[in-house]
Amino acid sequence: MAGRSPYGMEGFILIFAQYEGGLFMTQPPGSDSHTPVPPPHPPQLQEQPKPQPTYEFTPAQDDIIRALAGKMKFVGIFYIVASCFVGLAGLVALFFSPLIGVFYLVLLTPQLLIGIWTINAAQSFKLVVGTRGRDIPHLMGALTALRKLYALMFWLLIAALVLMLLAIAAGILLWTMGIIPGTHETSTYTAKMF
Repeated sequence: MAGRSPYGMEGFILIFAQYEGGLFMTQPPGSDSHTPVPPPHPPQLQEQPKPQPTYEFTPAQDDIIRALAGKMKFVGIFYIVASCFVGLAGLVALFFSPLIGVFYLVLLTPQLLIGIWTINAAQSFKLVVGTRGRDIPHLMGALTALRKLYALMFWLLIAALVLMLLAIAAGILLWTMGIIPGTHETSTYTAKMF
């Protein structure tokens, strides 16, 4: 059994050496046994992401945020309870005057959303105070809820202003057409003042 390696692999002589990153072959088959093959580059270790610096509010700032969260939670609960009463009034009004009932039910939606988003913002502000190392993410959660709340209020105000301007324009148009009678006498309170 000449020429046979003690490991059962004929014709292959492998010598492994250990280095920090693992194993490498120092002598491929058919090469000079005195010339070692340089080790391959050690595998690149993935760099661990550096922890982001965290910001912590001072105890005085925490007190301000805690007080704000408490007041916001009260306001949010108040809006939700008020929207429940408006919803009940709308359901009752549906039996007597369907138009007014629908109006109340439509009015319920923004009040309910204002209450929910105010409570969500309050909870995020409370988490800013109650946790360590996560102040900025919780603050951003509170600001996201407030952004939703004020976007809703912004569009409600825009809609109200547009409706008010349309009502004024319609009133003026109807008055100039004579559909709404105008008194030319000085019987109104403002006319008597002058």
